Amino acid sequence: MKEFLELAKKLAYSETEKNGTPPIPVLNLSTEVGKKIAKELGANIDIVEAGTLLMDCALGQALKENRGGDHISMSLEKANEILNISSLSEEEKENIKHCVLEHHGSEKFYSLESEICCNADCYRFISIKGFSFQIRYGRDMSFSDMVDLLKKKTKEKYNALSLEISKKELENQYRLITEFLNNLN
Repeated sequence: MKEFLELAKKLAYSETEKNGTPPIPVLNLSTEVGKKIAKELGANIDIVEAGTLLMDCALGQALKENRGGDHISMSLEKANEILNISSLSEEEKENIKHCVLEHHGSEKFYSLESEICCNADCYRFISIKGFSFQIRYGRDMSFSDMVDLLKKKTKEKYNALSLEISKKELENQYRLITEFLNNLN
């Protein structure tokens, strides 16, 4: 697994360098949060780390191609490139694939690890730290477009939260962020 995690990190970071998003601090935030939650809930930390590294590995490319809505399938395609050459078990590969596929939410998660990846992704927009990264490393857009995007993403991510541990941690931060955004208009 150690070699696979190195490949996943290399892929995620190189895609960010090539396409500009997600910024490394944003990527690192969800990975660190995911690992912390996995440890607290007794999940497979390595699977969560792989999932958080790969879940948005094609986001930058998708945005450049005006295919933002396709970033999950595009990220899965890139993840499969390294999964197919890995020595991971079929069960580990399937779990990582679901971490990528379900990182925006699911009615029924494939695994605890995929649910953790979804929740870790939410920290990118509804934690104060993640929100500040979004502002600092924001996409090349007008102020009003950025505010509209942040409003949409904070609501989307809040609604995707499914783990009580994340809900408790993010509830007040989400309220502060929402109030801040609402006062900008």
